[in-house]
Amino acid sequence: MKVLKNQQGYALLVVLLIVVLFFSLSATFIAGSLNHSKQEQTIDVNNHAVAAAEMGTLYFTTDFERELKMLKYEMNTQTQLKLNALIDCIKYPLGNACNTQAKRDQWEETIEQEMKAILIGRIMDKVQLLNTQIDVKKSPFTEEKIDYSILKTTTVKLNKELKNVDLPATVDKEVESIKIEMNVQGTSEGVLKELIATFLVKMPDGFLSSEESIKVDTLQITSNVDLKYENVFSLIPPTQSCSALLTNVLKSIAKAPYECLSVPGEKLSTFVDQIKTAKLDPVDFRVYTNSFSEYVCDKNCNNINFQGVSVVVKESDASASNNINNLVNARLIINGKLGTGNNLMNLGKNGVKQSLIVKELVIDGNIKNSANTNFLVLGYNNPLVLANLKWGNHIEISNNSRFCVDIDRVKSSDLNLLSQQIIFSGSGVMSYYSADKNKVFELKNASGADRTVKEGKNTYKMTDLYVKRESSYSTFLANCGVSIKSTNTMPLDVSIPVPIDIDIDLEIDY
Repeated sequence: MKVLKNQQGYALLVVLLIVVLFFSLSATFIAGSLNHSKQEQTIDVNNHAVAAAEMGTLYFTTDFERELKMLKYEMNTQTQLKLNALIDCIKYPLGNACNTQAKRDQWEETIEQEMKAILIGRIMDKVQLLNTQIDVKKSPFTEEKIDYSILKTTTVKLNKELKNVDLPATVDKEVESIKIEMNVQGTSEGVLKELIATFLVKMPDGFLSSEESIKVDTLQITSNVDLKYENVFSLIPPTQSCSALLTNVLKSIAKAPYECLSVPGEKLSTFVDQIKTAKLDPVDFRVYTNSFSEYVCDKNCNNINFQGVSVVVKESDASASNNINNLVNARLIINGKLGTGNNLMNLGKNGVKQSLIVKELVIDGNIKNSANTNFLVLGYNNPLVLANLKWGNHIEISNNSRFCVDIDRVKSSDLNLLSQQIIFSGSGVMSYYSADKNKVFELKNASGADRTVKEGKNTYKMTDLYVKRESSYSTFLANCGVSIKSTNTMPLDVSIPVPIDIDIDLEIDY
């Protein structure tokens, strides 16, 4: 009986030991499970913080990139507004700020520079807008303890070598890109994680198209390249005064040729001074006067200097014919016949080229010792009326002078006599024009043989040396010193805005 009790006691002890061991193992397992659960919870919180930072980076960078992309529409509008100012300058009257191609090119270059500065400024404005969001926490989920915010932003303007242009040591200050760093922080249940988003915003190649342009019509004062008889002898003389003309020229509303009618009391010398004071060229002006002596002469008519102004007088104005030998730097147009009993001598004696234009020439004296003078006989614009070309006993063209004749409008008998008697010396020459290709002017003697000149052992035809046929009427007038400005409609090129592409590179560092 005693042995049985002992056996039962041992069995109970074994059961108790097994129970204790089971609970010990269970406690160990539970403790391990609790510890593992805590580790997983920590990892989840860290992951949530990283995810929060990523969400914040995505939120802020997407919004910022969208704002930058929208700038291209604003830049296109601003560029067009600046081009409109250039277009307004080009439209009549053409402004002084854009009246040459060089000035227009510089205007467009200035637009490029200004638009680049505006774009840089607008990008910096966008960065400043980001700065207002610093430390402002945003929660994507209302029930979760997760948020994100911007910690700081830094901006650096870089040149093409990616050097900071704001540093004193940087020589090249031209901004080619802007580097923007954004530090974003994500938070999950008190755990913080920071990411850095780096933007590289590249400047566009240009704001104006180098390949496309538009045409803008304007009125330009240019030398007339298609001169006609009517350009020399205007069919309708002007009625506006010279003072009114000059006022309109200064306002850029006058149309060339600049022609005016002198009024009693006005003087050529005063008008020339006014033209020069306005920094204009006297050669561009033509004055019609009813009295040569009253308008051109001062106390006397000696050494009258036109300073390049063209003066148009009537055929009946004897004071012009009687004082031709006293002209200096003149452009005198006699609207009809030059008839005088005096000699035409010593023209152009001051060495400055001048022009004398008449429809008809009838003088009793001689023409000689002329220098630096273009003498034009153009005839009448009526094919039924041929002009006289007569002189006394001697006609000589010399010393940088040119005698110019429209042979279609001059009597053939006078041309035949001119062919026999005209003499050339120094660098004097003759130009002529005929619309008939078969009609020629040659230097012949009374028997019809070619006039010749001997130089050394060689003999030359005088026609070959001294006479030139001009190919067109316009060339004929131009080579004989006639230059007339005209107002023409000219299409000028203006660039158009090019749609810019704001190139953005984005990198994220963990």
